[in-house]
Amino acid sequence: MKAIKLILLTYAKFRYGIRGGKIVNFTQAFQRARYIVVIMPRKKEQFLIAYEMLKNIPGKFNITVIAMAEYRDYFTVKKYRYVEVGEDDISIFGLPKKNFIKKIALFRYDIAIDMSFDFDIFNAWLCQKINSGIKIGFKKENADLFYNFQLAIGEETDMKSAYIGMIGSLSIF
Repeated sequence: MKAIKLILLTYAKFRYGIRGGKIVNFTQAFQRARYIVVIMPRKKEQFLIAYEMLKNIPGKFNITVIAMAEYRDYFTVKKYRYVEVGEDDISIFGLPKKNFIKKIALFRYDIAIDMSFDFDIFNAWLCQKINSGIKIGFKKENADLFYNFQLAIGEETDMKSAYIGMIGSLSIF
């Protein structure tokens, strides 16, 4: 699995790293943002903490949440548009399948947030493919390939504090 991840990261460097990213005025982009897509962690422990932080997203945003099918029961209240990721949406390489990406790409989002505390190639790849000007994730090795707004966290930072910082970034501009 480590070899596949290395191959995928090398491919991502070739595909996304060469052409350079579009210059984004973050202040204007955050101020004008209305539509957010939140990619939830696939690990249960991270998901539960991240889920609690969803309620802290400022109310001015229209929120779409992408989460694994096993977490569907958490989204019974229609506060968020919920998009389910099933096992058939994940390729043998651990990436989102093209049909799933096409389904997500039908919508335009101002901000895409990957809530994975640990680097997750599926979520990072999906975040890169989503049609949004701002792509937020935690600063990790190879994160530059997928996110144009990264939150640095210390090694001692607990998940809840990290998520509070991530959600807080939505209202600092």
